[in-house]
Amino acid sequence: MKNQKNQELSIHQTFKMQDTSGKNNPIRYVNAHNGGIQMYGQEPGDMVAWAKTAEMVTYALRTKGSDNTVYAGSSMDFASENGFANDEDAMKLWSEGWNNYVDEINAVGVKPENINYGSAI
Repeated sequence: MKNQKNQELSIHQTFKMQDTSGKNNPIRYVNAHNGGIQMYGQEPGDMVAWAKTAEMVTYALRTKGSDNTVYAGSSMDFASENGFANDEDAMKLWSEGWNNYVDEINAVGVKPENINYGSAI
């Protein structure tokens, strides 16, 4: 694609669901990576999703669920080394996505069991 000045337009990915099984795979661990958040499931190295927007963090949590405790790797504290402008930006992104998810749970009164609201893929 080209715009009016004959420059190439670029498309930037903001989400990738790694676990496309359709099954509940509660998010247990998060890392900052490439300006987004990597979310991991129950097994070490079991990446569930990567998201670069709060809306997509919420979508991953809504689709796969979350563990009662979600741990964060040290990359979340050193986000500027992992594609974020500032060190606190990864935690801000995660917190906004998490808070949206909690608001949804509070709105319906229960933590949903693997509700699939459609595909963002």
